[in-house]
Amino acid sequence: MSVLKKGVASFLKKVKTYEVNEKNIRKAIREFELLLISNDVSLEVAKEVSKRLTENLLGTRAPRFSDLSKMIPQSAKPILIQILTPKVTKNIFNDLEDRKKQISTNSKKRPLVFLFLGINGTGKTTTIAKFAYLLKNRGYKVVLAASDTFRSGAQEQLKIHSEKVGVKLISGKYGSDSAAVAFDAISHATSKYADAVIIDTSGRMAINKDLMQEMKKIHRVSNPDYAILIVDALAGNDATQQARDFNKEIPLTGIILTKMDADTRGGAILSATFATEGVPILFIGTGQNYKDLEEFNPQEYVNQILRS
Repeated sequence: MSVLKKGVASFLKKVKTYEVNEKNIRKAIREFELLLISNDVSLEVAKEVSKRLTENLLGTRAPRFSDLSKMIPQSAKPILIQILTPKVTKNIFNDLEDRKKQISTNSKKRPLVFLFLGINGTGKTTTIAKFAYLLKNRGYKVVLAASDTFRSGAQEQLKIHSEKVGVKLISGKYGSDSAAVAFDAISHATSKYADAVIIDTSGRMAINKDLMQEMKKIHRVSNPDYAILIVDALAGNDATQQARDFNKEIPLTGIILTKMDADTRGGAILSATFATEGVPILFIGTGQNYKDLEEFNPQEYVNQILRS
C-alpha cells in the first residue's frame, strides 16, 4: 500500500499548482484514474471512481481560493469508502458470541463453521493458523479440519500449526473424501461444545470445473456460516479475477488479503470488493507471525491512502 500512498501524495502535491477550472479538474481526475490503474486498481473500479469524481467536482461550484489538492481527496474519500463498504454487514465476533450462547443452552447446536478457499500459494494454511490463534486468544474453543486431502504435506503442515496454536485437528487419509473430513470435524466439535470449526481445503482455480465440483460438495456438506477466500495481495489484478471467479461458483462471505506487509501497491483491496459486488475484506495479513492478522477497516484504509 505504501506505493499507492506515495503516489497519491505526489499527485496531490502536483495538482496543488493547478488553477481550479473545468479543464484542469478533468485533467486531474484523469491523472488520478491512471494512478489508481498503475497501482493494481482494476480498470472498472478506476473508471467508476473517475466518473463519480467528475460528477461531484463539476457539479459543485468551487469556492474562491480552493485548490484541487484538497477538493479531490474530500470528494474521493466517500466514494472509495462506499466501494469498500459491503452491502450486507456481518461481524464474526458478534456471530461467535451469539453461537456461544446458543451452544450453552442447546448441546446439539453446532459451532460456527468457517470454510477457507483459495488457490495454491496464497498463504491459506498459514492464514487459517493465524485465524485460529486469534479466536483462541479471544476465548473461543476451535477445531481445525484438514480437508486438503490432495496436496502432499498439507495435513502435516496444518498439524504443526495446530500444535503450536494449541487447537484440535481432525484429519483423514490422503485421497480420502474431503467433505467427509469436514463433516467429521463439525460432528466432533459439536460433541465437544466447541465454538468454531475452521476448514482447510486444497488449493484450486475456480475455472477448474472438476475440482470446483469437489469444493461445492464440501460447501454443501459443511454448510458454512462463512465462506472466506484467501487472496495474495501481490497478485494485483489476478487477485480481483480470483475473487470474481470464486464468488460465481461459491457465494463468498468474506475475503482475507495476505502479504500486505510486502511493498504492495494496495489497489487489490478496492478491486476485490467491487468485483464481488460487495463481499467485504474481513482481515489483512501483515506478517509471518500468528498475531499478524488485522481486522480490515475501510475508513482507516482510505484515510491512509488520501493522507498527503
